[in-house]
Amino acid sequence: MTDHSGDLAPETERSEPLYQRATTADVEKVNFDEVIKGIPSADCREYQGSFVTATERAKSEGNESAASVYAALSALCGLHFRPGDVNDPFGPMIQIEGRRSAIPSDFRSSASAVAMMAERTSDVALKARLSDVAWLLDRRRVDLGLAAISAYCQTVRDVAAGARKFRLDQSNTPYSAQSRNLLKRAMSLAVMRSVGLGKPEEKDVRSLVKQLFVDVLTGSNLRDVQRFADLALQYGIIPPLDIGSSCEDWLRRSNVADGHDRVDLLVLAATAYHKGGSMPDHYRCRLEAADTRVRMSQAGNLAMISASLLAEAISELHGIPDVKERRRELRHQLIDVQANISDELTSFSQEIDLKEIVKAREASFQGLCLRDMLFYFADMSQSPTPEQLRAEAQQSINDNPLSSILSTSFHDRDGKVSYRSENVDLMSAPTDEALRSTVAEAERIRRQIFAEGDIQTARRLINESYYVTEEIFVALLRDSNFVPAELLRTYGRGFQRFFQGDPVSGLYILTPLLEASIRHVLKGRGYDVSTFDNATKTQQDLTISAMFDQMKTELLEVFGPAFVADIENVFLDQPGPTIRHQIAHGLMTDGNPYGPDSAYACWLIFRLCLITLFPHRENIDENLWQ
Repeated sequence: MTDHSGDLAPETERSEPLYQRATTADVEKVNFDEVIKGIPSADCREYQGSFVTATERAKSEGNESAASVYAALSALCGLHFRPGDVNDPFGPMIQIEGRRSAIPSDFRSSASAVAMMAERTSDVALKARLSDVAWLLDRRRVDLGLAAISAYCQTVRDVAAGARKFRLDQSNTPYSAQSRNLLKRAMSLAVMRSVGLGKPEEKDVRSLVKQLFVDVLTGSNLRDVQRFADLALQYGIIPPLDIGSSCEDWLRRSNVADGHDRVDLLVLAATAYHKGGSMPDHYRCRLEAADTRVRMSQAGNLAMISASLLAEAISELHGIPDVKERRRELRHQLIDVQANISDELTSFSQEIDLKEIVKAREASFQGLCLRDMLFYFADMSQSPTPEQLRAEAQQSINDNPLSSILSTSFHDRDGKVSYRSENVDLMSAPTDEALRSTVAEAERIRRQIFAEGDIQTARRLINESYYVTEEIFVALLRDSNFVPAELLRTYGRGFQRFFQGDPVSGLYILTPLLEASIRHVLKGRGYDVSTFDNATKTQQDLTISAMFDQMKTELLEVFGPAFVADIENVFLDQPGPTIRHQIAHGLMTDGNPYGPDSAYACWLIFRLCLITLFPHRENIDENLWQ
């Protein structure tokens, strides 16, 4: 991209690009409509290329005024249109690594020039974009907001008349998603008290949407019906009960086959009936939507797809009277189908050469006394901070964007969905929840490499050099602030088993002790880690899950964000290994404790036990009773 089209630039400390330099004096000198004359587009993004060419030509001719105006128009036409966001309907077309293309606020200093361009253009698609952005920059200019409403409506009318076209042939109807988006933005402006509410422009756009809804009901395109029924319902253009009955009547007339589109229209009709206060009709549509999903699940799909459809059907029945038996029947069907999911899953692997890691670890332990070996073992790695995890996840999404645009489901060994991840909106900064599955996958790989390359090697070296006993760990941990005195020998037994190659005993002993130690540390800092039942006047200690839910601020203060995030990712949160949950509820298989996540979990607990002892290492006996 060149500087006139809104190049990617840092979001802070940006130098002023050419598109921000246009002034009203420049606009007065340029007849920019000539550049797009004869282009019958309903989408002003089609104009961007023409303005890019005009910018280059003006620059080569030394006409800075024209170049700045064309560059501004190119950047404005290249904004990402998102009508669903009422207050921020235009975003950057590209956003990556702290850099982005143009956004409306970039034109704050040239708002008057944008407003003049909106007033001067005769192209209705361009007028809609320029008027809308100019109003966003100066909301006192109500006339520009009204002009945007009228221009959006006229653009759709031109599409209906065949005078304008969208880029894709299938979109060249007034009922397409693109047309709906223009009308949705027009409606959002029209219902604003400060812009169009009660004015002729509001009446005009409502009349247009109403007419288009009536028209789609005579057609055969289900998605057209859904789009305009949803728009009419959202803004109260047509009475909700009329929308619900119209959708049902259309489905009956059209004899639509079972599918997601049919389900979506039934759910929309149910929503309309609910909004109109007709609960029997609301329940009827939801029942039909659930039955449709059940029939879809029986159409010879993969077990994973069938299970997903049945789960959605069960969820749809929630809250409907007198369907308890039906829900129970579907849950039994779901369990039967989920049993077949494992047969459909395939595994894939990628070899990782750990020779260099093993050699480096062997060299670092060479000639160390037992005390130093154990301290080096605890200090072989550090927990990544949440900021590091987010940055790495964001980089992974930037490098592989297609892998994150769809949501992901995580299944347990019985085929049940244990977690569903959000899809990532590539046009905006992803939320922490949307990044969670990417973080979990990166952490799984990190833990595996560390466990198999470092932990296993270090444990082997320690056992080859010394005889590890329970008393060694008792001597080592007696002064640790993390280990309660009454659990010192239990910790010693757990670490002895872990280091001697009995991960089952080690994991099952140490995992419950983590909760006890966290509670012990918090109590030592003066925090109350119990609940009080007013009814029974009794107190109970908080579980580790409750502490991380209710005392996150205190935990961050005491342990720091890196340790807190690592504990959550390993022991508590989906879609991680949730080792605490697996241990507490008997969900571990015989082989799980031998895996890398379990080895890392025991190592992390060992590091937590030793972390406060690092400054005092030299005061501890070198051989620890050996």
